[in-house]
Amino acid sequence: MATVKKAVAKKAPATVQVRSGVDWQSLYLYAVCLITLLIVLFSVVSFVHGILNAVFPDPGYVDLTTGATKATKLAQAQQESNNQRQAFKGMFTSLTTACVAAPLYLYHWKQTKKTN
Repeated sequence: MATVKKAVAKKAPATVQVRSGVDWQSLYLYAVCLITLLIVLFSVVSFVHGILNAVFPDPGYVDLTTGATKATKLAQAQQESNNQRQAFKGMFTSLTTACVAAPLYLYHWKQTKKTN
């Protein structure tokens, strides 16, 4: 009986690439995610604050020493109206900021999942 010996090819050990230092791409992506998430959070808080200011506007200032005349009541109503208008402008600004920052956050968060 003849024994057949097979030639065994030695495999080279698998090389593991070890990075020394900081992974700058991941650091960038996580930093952008953190910043945009904070922007969305603060704009939502500002939006809620705007809703409260629109529903409960700051009362207008009335000088009690002059007495409550028709002109002072009209001025107070004008100030309340201006406060409500400013509240709606602030709500629009907050909503716009959140609508810009949220997609940026989602895009960069998906990029972090692709790199890991």
